[in-house]
Amino acid sequence: MRVTPSLRSLRTLTAALTAAVTAVTAALAPVPATAQAAPPADDVKPVRVVILVDESGSLSGADVARERAAAQLIALSELSPRSQVSVVGFGSSNGRGQSAVDIVCPLTGVETAQDRESLSRCVERLRRRESGDGNDTDHAAALDQALSIMNEPDDQQRSKIVFLLTDGVLDVAGSPQYGADAGSRNRNAQKQIDSGLKDAERAKVQIWPLGFGSADKSSLDAFAAGGWREPCGGQESATPRARVVADSKDVERSLLEAFAYARCAGIGDSVTDSLDSGATVDLHVTIPIIATDGSIVVVKRDRRIQVTYFDPEGTQVPKQGEQNESTFQAAGEAGPVESLRIRNPVPGQWRIQLKSPPGVDRQDVSATVVWQGALRASISLSNPRPRPGEQVTVRLRLQTRTGTISDPAALAGLRFTAGLTGEGFQETPIALGDTGDGADRAKDDGEFSGRVAVPETATGTLSFLGKVTGPGVAGDERPYETRIAGPADRLRGQVRLEAAVAEPGGEVAGTVGVTNDGEPARLGLRLLDTPGTVSLSAQELQAPAGTSEHAFTLRIAADAAEGQVGGQVQVVDAAGQVVAEDFVKVEVQRPTPMWLRALQALLILLVVVAAGLLFLMIRRRRRQRAADPSELTLYLFDRPGEPHISRLQAPLGSGPEFGFDVTDRRLVHTYGTGYSVRRGEGRSVLVTDPSGRRLDPLIPGRPIALTDHLYLGVDDGRAKGGEQPAYGPAEPQPSRTHRPMPGDDLL
Repeated sequence: MRVTPSLRSLRTLTAALTAAVTAVTAALAPVPATAQAAPPADDVKPVRVVILVDESGSLSGADVARERAAAQLIALSELSPRSQVSVVGFGSSNGRGQSAVDIVCPLTGVETAQDRESLSRCVERLRRRESGDGNDTDHAAALDQALSIMNEPDDQQRSKIVFLLTDGVLDVAGSPQYGADAGSRNRNAQKQIDSGLKDAERAKVQIWPLGFGSADKSSLDAFAAGGWREPCGGQESATPRARVVADSKDVERSLLEAFAYARCAGIGDSVTDSLDSGATVDLHVTIPIIATDGSIVVVKRDRRIQVTYFDPEGTQVPKQGEQNESTFQAAGEAGPVESLRIRNPVPGQWRIQLKSPPGVDRQDVSATVVWQGALRASISLSNPRPRPGEQVTVRLRLQTRTGTISDPAALAGLRFTAGLTGEGFQETPIALGDTGDGADRAKDDGEFSGRVAVPETATGTLSFLGKVTGPGVAGDERPYETRIAGPADRLRGQVRLEAAVAEPGGEVAGTVGVTNDGEPARLGLRLLDTPGTVSLSAQELQAPAGTSEHAFTLRIAADAAEGQVGGQVQVVDAAGQVVAEDFVKVEVQRPTPMWLRALQALLILLVVVAAGLLFLMIRRRRRQRAADPSELTLYLFDRPGEPHISRLQAPLGSGPEFGFDVTDRRLVHTYGTGYSVRRGEGRSVLVTDPSGRRLDPLIPGRPIALTDHLYLGVDDGRAKGGEQPAYGPAEPQPSRTHRPMPGDDLL
């Protein structure tokens, strides 16, 4: 599973299920406990779509053009190659030679780019009818035609969706097939519609009406309410409803939205911009992590505009074929609407570049992404054969064709539920959560867990059902069938397989704990729903009587793709009954290349060296600052307590000490001769006489004798806490007390 936009998706995993459960007769052996293995999530669910397009005389030329574009959007954006689309224009049949319906596109598959191109071209035959063609509005005939197409043989069990585009209300007053007089014809047609809607509900046909202009909302509401209304597990957005927009320019987005909801897909915002003649514009759409299939649909209006697609890593992708793990198929390039269908898209922000050649009028262009996650739930029990009254932890997580989904942001809009049914008790709901509390092992790891007590009245079969629903997901239900443990069930076990990161070619260690209350038994060890690049170090183990523990390893093949590995490890007995199981929680990461490791080591070394130099610079500066005498001012006195007779401030840049002497009762600065002064501990100043003898420490406010008749005092400009100078003015002289030096801002 791709976990960030900067990573390529995993190579498509081959679903290799292990050997089938050993057959035993129902009379002699209990039903084995096993999670029913779902078919691989190879594709999104296919649909059969019929688009009914109003061709009545009330339409304008612009209305028809918008209807064509809307129909092309559906035909070109369909996600599953196994789907089918038909487009039917309708008006009325008011006279000989007229037909109320016109099948402009017969039921056509969308497997190849040529199939979708064919649909895009035939949609162009939609037209505005003239009076001689039957240009009233016959919704009854349109619905009958759609249901007839839906009743054609279908070996794929496709979901059935009808879209009705109209700008008017039912009007068949001029259609003699509905009665002899004009007054009764609309009533008779409405009865036919009501009957057709009941047939649609029985056949599970959704009806999504879209009206514009003067369309009657109440009539369209009846169409939506009359068909099937639970296509996506009860999601509110997926419940068919009528939409009425102000005019035909809003039809495209509204119909595309309805299409996405009807087929349980997600849809991004439509991004629109203006494209001038000879200019280039970029549009951006986002494909979420949960999407396994997507279609980027571009409305460019003029077929001469060229479109180029770039994935979130900035790489231009092909319009046909494969690149890395993604498959691409573009269609509609020669028309006003084109799309790029992507299997296993790179998640993140895609860039769509539109380029207009000179001579093309200014156009409004737009891009929208429709996407779906081909997901399936995977369910696991802490105790596959519980006894009445025992607690069972149920764990549920999502798997795609390329791995598991663990990103909390990707799972935020999904709903995980579970329930327990069986013989001897009523259905019991199981609350699931990924909070790390209670039965859940870790927060936000993509594993939703809950605990349930098997009712004391349970007598036989148990069925645990896990269900996942949400936007962009068709919904998946995963049953787990088992039975309560009987007297002959003497084996209990637990698989311990911690979450781990492994390189291709590496191994992950696990253990199986077994409690055997009977004779020594041979147990099998197997993988379920894991890729072919993962294998077990052992296929069986011997469980002696009593308690035992057995080690095993998961082996990752050297050619394994990066990403989360899905599936389960199961322990089964000789009859195929599951004794213990747990999810595989391994992320495959390729080793860092040597050149990158060397670069990382160099960067780390540079950071350490830079930090060391900075530390040494700061320490040196602090020592210099601590020894700097430039904020000392010396005073010469005849006697302590009397006014000073001379004053000398230590000069800037004199180093850790400076020299002075007394000449004619004045303090003068000297270099290398006379007295020397330097800072000592605390507030003290150390003074050395010309002979090198250290005098008493000099402290502000406490003069010391220099000679028999002269005394020396000091003020320190670094006085803290509001301390006033002992001899000089309270205001310091900044021009001489401190010289800014590099590194002061770090102190």
